[in-house]
Amino acid sequence: MDSIQVIHAEHVNLDKVLRALETHVAELAQPDAKPDFELLTFIVYYIRVYPDRMHHPKEEEFLFKPLRRRRPEAGAVIDELERQHARGRELIDALDVALKECEAAFPEKLDHLAAVTREYVKFQRNHMGMEERDVLPLARSVLTEEDRMLADRAFATNRDPLLNDNLEVGFRSLLDRITR
Repeated sequence: MDSIQVIHAEHVNLDKVLRALETHVAELAQPDAKPDFELLTFIVYYIRVYPDRMHHPKEEEFLFKPLRRRRPEAGAVIDELERQHARGRELIDALDVALKECEAAFPEKLDHLAAVTREYVKFQRNHMGMEERDVLPLARSVLTEEDRMLADRAFATNRDPLLNDNLEVGFRSLLDRITR
C-alpha cells in the first residue's frame, strides 16, 4: 500500500472509531445506561496517540511540505489543514477533560460530554473530508517518485495499530472493545 492509500485507510479507520465514540456517548443518555468510561478513555487515548501524534505529523512532513513546493497555489489549503491539526489537538484535550468530568459527575455532566463529542466528531470528519477532496488527489498528480518513496517509507514504518497485523497488546484490546 502506498502512503496515499495508507492515509485514506487511516481516515476510514478513524471514522469507525468516531462512530464508536458517538454511539457509546449516545448510549449514556439511555435510562438503563451502564457507562463504560474505560472504553471511552481507550477511544480518546487512541485518537490522541495515533492520529494526533503519528498520522498528522507525517502528513505535514511527507505530504504537505512537498505539495507546497510542487504547487505553491495549494498553500492556502495546506495552511488551513495545519491550523486544523492544531485545533484538533485542542478539541481532543477538551474531549478528554469532558470525559473525566462526566465520569466524576455522571449523569450531570453528560450533556457537556455529548456536546464536546459532537463538536470533535464533526470537526474531524470535515477535516478528513478536506484532505480526501483537496489534498490526496493533488498529491497523486504532482508528487514526484522521490516524494512518494519518502512518504511511502514514512507511513509504512508507523502504520495505524488498528490496521496493522502486529498490534500491540493495548491497541489489540482497544480494537476488540471498540468492535464488540
